[in-house]
Amino acid sequence: MTYGEMKDFVLQLINQYSVAGSRVPLTYNDQADLVARIPALMRDGLIYVVTTARRLRAVADLTDPQEQGGLLIYDLPEDCYQLAGGLLRLEGGRLRRFQNYRLLGGRQVAIPREAQGQYQVEYFRYPQLPQATPMDDDRLDCPPEAQPVVAYYVAAHLVMEDNAFLYAGLYNEFERRLARLEEGPTAELGLVEDAYDCCD
Repeated sequence: MTYGEMKDFVLQLINQYSVAGSRVPLTYNDQADLVARIPALMRDGLIYVVTTARRLRAVADLTDPQEQGGLLIYDLPEDCYQLAGGLLRLEGGRLRRFQNYRLLGGRQVAIPREAQGQYQVEYFRYPQLPQATPMDDDRLDCPPEAQPVVAYYVAAHLVMEDNAFLYAGLYNEFERRLARLEEGPTAELGLVEDAYDCCD
């Protein structure tokens, strides 16, 4: 979905898209104010949805560690919200789970110096957020199934002060759709590493 499609959908949800079959002009009533408020609410809604119900997975190489004592300290990617599967280590041409690490402050990981090698991190990331007012053809960094959920979030917050009935209906629909996006439990099969031999 593009930003222009999101904006149109939001205006349709709050009955501000058209009058008698013609698009509502920005000069009509408070239309320009409504449209100006959409980008900030959309950024807020995107972060809400992709850090709760429909998280975005990513994998990145860990490079340029700092040495501290007997540890190698790697910075996590800037868009890292939370570790997903942890670390992967390249061994004999295959990626294997690596459990012997510690998370430091939520922004770094430490591994023993003797375990030096090639590492990747599997994580949940923040969405790429458009700054200021996006162009209508800018694509949103959000899974397709979650995009309408964001639209309901934005629409509800646009009418919150002026129409309590419409706000309640839109927000309830947002919550219902968000609950349907919830990720169920997943299982990952593989060898269990020794989790007690960690960075001491």
